[in-house]
Formats: sequence, structure tokens, C-alpha cells
Amino acid sequence: MTMKMCLIAIVAAAGCSSVLGFKDPTFQDDKPAGDAAIDTPGNSPIDAAIDAATDTGPAACMPAACTFGCDTTMNKCRIASLWIYETTGAFTGDFGGVGSTAATVRATADTLCFDTASTKFPARQCDSTRTHAVLTVIANDSIGLMRTKFGIPLSDERSQPVEVHRADDDAVVSSTWNVFLDLMVAPRVTPTTATSLGAATIWTGSGDSAPCKSWTSKAASDFGEQGNTMITSLNWMARGATECDLVGHLLCVCWPGGN
Repeated sequence: MTMKMCLIAIVAAAGCSSVLGFKDPTFQDDKPAGDAAIDTPGNSPIDAAIDAATDTGPAACMPAACTFGCDTTMNKCRIASLWIYETTGAFTGDFGGVGSTAATVRATADTLCFDTASTKFPARQCDSTRTHAVLTVIANDSIGLMRTKFGIPLSDERSQPVEVHRADDDAVVSSTWNVFLDLMVAPRVTPTTATSLGAATIWTGSGDSAPCKSWTSKAASDFGEQGNTMITSLNWMARGATECDLVGHLLCVCWPGGN
């Protein structure tokens, strides 16, 4: 017997119990009992019971209406946060020698970021298409253009600002992505929980037009901008040009979303 047939039988015979969450039938209505038989479809007690039963549960959450996707276990939109973290690995200026063009470099860097998100921060539920290295590759793929290029959200479905959090411990780094990149506003806390110079060194390319030859070079004669995530000074993302044969981590941003 289908769910609808069961509900019809229950309502018609004895009324739904309080366990099911529906009101027990009474006979205090002003209209005659016979009117129930000619109620407009969709307005009868039976239809109301069916609607109440089928509109509850995880299916009632609509992922398309949630900027960060739907948390089906809680039947609500996921909490809105941008997660910041470093890659587990450190690389020379060519990121392992895989990239030969700007497009390949971007894809490689983003994949390295998602690998870390998947293995180290699975609870953040980051989506692979919403995971990116905070990196300037070339002029039209720069840190400053990331928000429009990758659709990094500034607000959620309720038009509330989306904060930037450390993936390590959920500490708030900045109030929004734009503030995070504002060179005139220092981070509230260090962008990561790195505790050594090596662990805190990141490649950014901030201010460069072609750092490490757009991240295709690991030669000591080429240079790329590095940052340091152990500090909260205004220039934490641009600490100076560094030889491309040295190593650095990648700083990453990710967030959940989609259906």
C-alpha cells in the first residue's frame, strides 16, 4: 500500500494520532459533515495530512536555493564559510614541473589544493569546482580577479556576509573575501596555524605579472613573490621576490555548494 493510501485510510478511519504529528479529528466544525465530501481538492484534511507528511524530511531542503548547498542531515542550507588553508606539500616555482601553460598551471594548482582539502579537511565538504589556489598566474588570472573569475561568494542566500575562516580550527580570518584581500586591513588572526617558517611560506605571485614565468620555471635565475601565513602584518601575502628553485606551499580557498 502506498504512503498516500495509508494516510487516507488512517485519516478516514480514526484520524492520525498525535505520534504522527496530526491533529485528532473533532466534530466541532460549523459546516455539516457532508461538506467534507465536496471540499476543494487540496484543501481537505486528507490532503493536508499527505502534504504535511511529504513536505518534511531531507527532501524539503532545496540545494539550488542554498548558496553553499544543502545539509540534508539537518534539512537546511549549509553554514556559509570560505575555508582558507595551505597545501600539505611544498613545491618549487613550477609546482612539480607539470604545468607548461597558464591554463595547465591553474588546473594543477587547484588540484593540489583540492587534494589537501579532501585528505586533511573532509569535514569542510569543499567542492572540487569551488577549490582554488590563492595565486596570481598571469595578468587576467590574478588574486585580485579571483572573486569574479571563480564566483567566490561575498554573501549567502539570506544576503548575510560570508566570513573567511581557517580550515584548521574555524577561526575567523576576515569578515569577507574582499576584506581578506584588502592590503589596508590586517587579518584578524594568522591565515593558517603554521608554526614554522617552512610551513608558513606560500607562493602567491602577488603584484607580479608572470611570477616564475607563470609558474613554469624552477630556475634560480627566475623569481616569484612569496608570502608568510604566520604573521598578520599588512604585507603578509607579499614578503618579497624569491628564487624559483626554492620551495613554498600553496594557499587555498574552498567552499561547499551545488546540488
